[in-house]
Order: sequence, then structure tokens, then C-alpha cells
Amino acid sequence: MTTAGDGTGTSPDPVVAAADGGRHSHGRSGEHHITEGTGGRMEAPGERIAERLLSTIREDLGRADSKAAVLLSGALALPAFLIGWHGAPGWQRPADVVLAVAGVFWVTAVIALVRALLPRTGTVREGGGVTFFRDLLPPLDFGRLSAEVAEAGRDPAGWLLTQAVDVSSILSAKYQAIRWAVATLAPAAVLALTWSFTVR
Repeated sequence: MTTAGDGTGTSPDPVVAAADGGRHSHGRSGEHHITEGTGGRMEAPGERIAERLLSTIREDLGRADSKAAVLLSGALALPAFLIGWHGAPGWQRPADVVLAVAGVFWVTAVIALVRALLPRTGTVREGGGVTFFRDLLPPLDFGRLSAEVAEAGRDPAGWLLTQAVDVSSILSAKYQAIRWAVATLAPAAVLALTWSFTVR
């Protein structure tokens, strides 16, 4: 727009079409602002934060599974290592009591690690919603599902946060099981090695 009188003019910031269907504006300072998101809908800051939070928790969930899998592999290899080194125990010497105690710790650790790796099929969500895979299993009420999907579309941040709470509870249970496994696998290994040096 040109102002009258001095011949100088100013013009509004250019608005260009974005690849995602929204519009981007470039300020005179060179800043790039997204005014509309995909489909013309603006993404609220709370929604972006909830999405990032859910993504971070899911990454931690994958790391927890990797830790549990590595620990379980090591735990299962321990008896094979001892038997290959010393042979099967005779269970006749007093030192074999140490190995029996180590076995109790070992079994506890293996059970904890298996529990950490088992899939969770529950949700801590209260009330209805479509946030979990079991919500889409038969018997299905498509009318109810459509209404709940529409409700989630009206509050995407709340929908994401509900999932984040569910995934957080799963992550907490996995880490608790891993802590139990480490707390019992460590003394099992120490006792097993003590037995191995005793019977040499």
C-alpha cells in the first residue's frame, strides 16, 4: 500500500503458499511464520508440546526394551557358561548351596526381564476415547467410534496427552522390572562365580 504525500510506501508482508497447504508469511526482518497448518488448521503450542512429549516417551520405551533384551540374553547365557566350564553340579557339596541361592536370584531376574518385554494390553485412561489399540477391536460400535474420533479432533492436545500418560505408565513398569532384574542378577552372578572358584 502506498501512502500519499511523500511518495514512499510500505507493503504488507508477502504471503506465499506452503507445501503443506497452509500459508507462510515472511516478515521484513526475515522471520518465517506459519500462520496455518495442514488443511488450514493452526497447530496450537500445547499440541506441539504434547506431540513432542509422546514422541520422547516412545523413544524411551524402545530403549527400555533394548536394555531388557540385552540383560535377558546375558542372564540366559550364564548357566550355559557355568555348565560348560565346570559341568553340571552334583548337588552334594556344601558349596552347591551357594549355587542354589544364585539360582533363586537368577530365576527372579529372568522373570522380571520377561515381564519387562511382555506387551501391555491395558490402559490407565478413565472413560471413553480412542487412544489405545483395544479401542478398535471387536465388538465395534462405529457410531461411538466416529463420535470419539470427532471429539479427539476437537481437542488433539488432550488426545495426545492421554496417550502419553498410557505410554508413561508402560515405561514406568518396564523400568521397575529392569531395576528388579539388575538387583537380583548382580548377586546371582557374584554367587555363581564364587561357586565356580570354590569347586575348581
